[in-house]
Amino acid sequence: MGDPYSWRGLGRRMFDVYIQGDRVLRDFNVQAEAGGSKRALVKTFEASVNNTVMDVHFFWAGKGTCCIPYQGTYGPQVSAIRVSQGT
Repeated sequence: MGDPYSWRGLGRRMFDVYIQGDRVLRDFNVQAEAGGSKRALVKTFEASVNNTVMDVHFFWAGKGTCCIPYQGTYGPQVSAIRVSQGT
């Protein structure tokens, strides 16, 4: 969805983000927030972790694109997550 010069750039990846069951982002559009495609974006959240399990859920609520640039292209796309222990 990174081609701003053709119809292939019209798609949107919008999703909600839940951490440990709490919604921390609603209708999040990573491309709009980062200022374009293929750009790094850093978001920071705090969460309590029990039993060494952290649950991060990306929920596509049907508000993004489902067919551009290809059929079946929809929902979140995240390349990396960093988790660190707080002090």
